[in-house]
Amino acid sequence: MLPLDGSIHDIAPDIVDAFAAIVPRRDWHGLTYADLTAGSCLLPLAFAAGGAGRVIVNDVAPRSTLAARALFGGAANAIPARPTPSFHFASDYLLKEVAATFDRLYFKRPPTALRQYLALLWVIGFATGEDDDFDILLTHDKARLRAKGGGWPAYLARAAKPDAVLRRLTADVEQARDLVSGVRAEVHQQDMLTLAPKLKWGPRKREGGPLFVAINPPTRGLDEYTIDDQLIHSLLANRWLPLSEWHEDATTFWTKRVRGPMATVPRGAYYLVYGGDGAMRWRDCHAVWSEGGAEVASGRHGKGGWAIFRRT
Repeated sequence: MLPLDGSIHDIAPDIVDAFAAIVPRRDWHGLTYADLTAGSCLLPLAFAAGGAGRVIVNDVAPRSTLAARALFGGAANAIPARPTPSFHFASDYLLKEVAATFDRLYFKRPPTALRQYLALLWVIGFATGEDDDFDILLTHDKARLRAKGGGWPAYLARAAKPDAVLRRLTADVEQARDLVSGVRAEVHQQDMLTLAPKLKWGPRKREGGPLFVAINPPTRGLDEYTIDDQLIHSLLANRWLPLSEWHEDATTFWTKRVRGPMATVPRGAYYLVYGGDGAMRWRDCHAVWSEGGAEVASGRHGKGGWAIFRRT
């Protein structure tokens, strides 16, 4: 499992196994798996490695799009002509050498999606706080950081050996890319509400294979959808980004981004939804999901959970 695993990593294996019980893996060569808010790309990777012939990966979060391009193929992110050293605006969270290693990878010319993804994985490895957040440094004195205990000794050990860390990360990413090398993949960066009607699922009709659509708005709030992680996206943008504001309340935002894409899924196809631990409770989420189809599998995880439906 790659380090950029996201909040879904605990339930991803159960989802894959549940779908395999519905559509046997021997039939996955004709499967189209579409993930409309792919996050870490863990589920697209799992279905592609499991035999899906076509994968559609979409997310508005820049770090998720970068991951998809690196893993499934695509252009690198654009970089500024004279980038500002990341340490100049990220010094509350990153040691100078950590920021410098990111810059050497991410801004090296010509930029490649693979190298930029390695830069991303390098920095994410320093998120040692609660819920994988970045702790504020408070001091740049390594001896004082080490004396504080907690996650700081591991932080410093990782920072001291960038070459060893990057070799390991490169091996992980290359292994993942090998597993999905024969898959036809599309990478998008759009609001799922906008993208779903454009797809129209035409290839499914021509190829006669099953369709499985992941309809998964973020579960924790609107800022997660627009920024996801302020520090990471600031590093990619090469400037400090404010948290974005959304003009809908969380329940309206979430419900629209389930109902809209759900309506585009053709009858007989399958869709995946998960939530219940953020904007809405499980039973309220499940009521919205059930509007479009019949449940064929489900599982709970903490306050939330996931379910697979067949469109009716």
